[in-house]
Amino acid sequence: MAIWKKIASLALAASCALSLCACGGASDGKTHVVFCTHGDSSELAIFKTMVDEFNRTYGDEHNIFVDNTPIAETGYDPYITNNSMSNSVTYDVFIVSDDHFKKWVNMNFVADMTEYFNAVTDIDTSDIFETAVNRLRLDKSRNTSNPTDPLYGLPLNIKPTALYYNETMFEKAGITVISVDAENMDDWNEGKIPDLHGKYKSDYPRLANITVPKKGYFRSLYPYTPETEWQLPAKDEITVFNNRIPMNWDELEDLSMIFSISTNPNAKKNFKSTYGLFTEWWFNYGWSVGGDCLQDLSGNGDWNFSLLDSTSNYIVTGESYTGAYTGKNYIKGETLSFNDKFDVPQGKVMQPDEEGGYTVDGNAVGIRSSVSEAVENGDLYELPSVRDAFTRYLRLGASESSIIEGKGGLDISPNPNTFNKRTRQNYWLSQEIAMLVDYSQYIEIFSSEADFEWDVAPLAVYKEYTNPLNPYDDTTKVVGKNAGMCDAVSMLVRERSRVKQEAAQFIKWMASKHGQGVRAANGHLPNQEELLGSIVYKGYAPKNVKVFAESMAYQGAGDWWYLPDTAWIEVWAVPLNTYVRNGEMSYNTWKQDIIKTANTKLLEY
Repeated sequence: MAIWKKIASLALAASCALSLCACGGASDGKTHVVFCTHGDSSELAIFKTMVDEFNRTYGDEHNIFVDNTPIAETGYDPYITNNSMSNSVTYDVFIVSDDHFKKWVNMNFVADMTEYFNAVTDIDTSDIFETAVNRLRLDKSRNTSNPTDPLYGLPLNIKPTALYYNETMFEKAGITVISVDAENMDDWNEGKIPDLHGKYKSDYPRLANITVPKKGYFRSLYPYTPETEWQLPAKDEITVFNNRIPMNWDELEDLSMIFSISTNPNAKKNFKSTYGLFTEWWFNYGWSVGGDCLQDLSGNGDWNFSLLDSTSNYIVTGESYTGAYTGKNYIKGETLSFNDKFDVPQGKVMQPDEEGGYTVDGNAVGIRSSVSEAVENGDLYELPSVRDAFTRYLRLGASESSIIEGKGGLDISPNPNTFNKRTRQNYWLSQEIAMLVDYSQYIEIFSSEADFEWDVAPLAVYKEYTNPLNPYDDTTKVVGKNAGMCDAVSMLVRERSRVKQEAAQFIKWMASKHGQGVRAANGHLPNQEELLGSIVYKGYAPKNVKVFAESMAYQGAGDWWYLPDTAWIEVWAVPLNTYVRNGEMSYNTWKQDIIKTANTKLLEY
């Protein structure tokens, strides 16, 4: 079955489950809570299983009964919106995606649940990943989501991203695939332990006479960097892919070039592939160096478009560092906030200029001298700017003739609009791309549809090797932040619900180890860190599936979550994706006015 047919059938299953309101089904004397959901057949099934377990256990003990009410996928948003202000019992608890959360809160039909959650003391939700909880905080007056801002809901389902790779394709290319954590590589090289595939080093004859370094992708002769000319690995060259260690940007490009017809004309004939890689999101690049596309210049909702900020970012390499502007104590491995790297006096707020720089009282602002001194002392390390990271990402899908910040594109990834009516998942299943960054939710579909061996690996990370041209030297100058984007489905309460306290009890139970334990027992990723090792997959999990669980600790919400709507994104992303990435507009032309345009739009928030 083609993937679009699979998705269509799932949508039909959701539609057939349509039920606008559920009543009854419980003993007299119980408080009813109406829970509205939507999703494919797998999601609806786990929601029902969790609700049934709640009603059987905690709900029965506390005289609460939850009516599970699935809504057809196409009708969900209008149903939630149209019934939000009703005084009748339409729904109490409902699910929301990241892109709708702030929009619906600002429309004033979502209840602030902070005190209600605090009142539920018999359910512990302290083990939920902080990144998932904080995305449900919002100060509506400032459009901030700080740890002390009101809490409107709790996460139900987190969908992290990872790198799917075609293992059959890798093997055809002569790449040995191993699965060894970095801290175990010495023991594995010495033959003391097997890898996570159950294989000792001696089981890989090609590796007998070498010490495999701690790298995501290793080639024994000609490692690629942007400053060197790429070479196709020779037949006698040893290449190794380790799905337990993140690649750096150079390694990801190097590996992708093997399967891209722009760099390897035989890729289509040998592997079926046209491109080596597809990733729709720049976040993994920008966040890995500590940058972002949006910055709050004061902490109080003074938003600035920062995707093209050209100033360096800084990571703590000493034991700690205290930010001069925020007073925050940073620990080793953290990156400085936007405000702490600039020389901004206390009480002052930077203003962006039209060139991508910043001023205070009309005077240009540079990097704080104490930051530069900390770099010299070894307490901080200078990382690339978010502009550098973003343009490095853009060059993946740009043609060689497309000049982006002085460098041509690599053409090793299709642009998002290349797919037209086809999905990226379909592209992956047809083996036109060797690697795909995508959500955990596609595990089951890929397992049923793929006619090749595949697995998953961590997302790439910014990493500088001490000797990048020595393939065996895996010592590093610096490693950036593990970073990536995950989507989330969360639970909110309607403002006009008459059963807010009971709704809070239900939501906390669903988000706690009790409800999430039901998810884990049925093959779904739990939000509780304690439960990550207890997932019981239903026969379709890739061997390295724990990559998804591991990533939940650091993956955050995409930029569509940042503000109540996406109008601020559209002003820069639409021309970028529609014209620049199609070769109809140069990068420089796009860049010329986009900073001013985006910041002007941000003044509306």
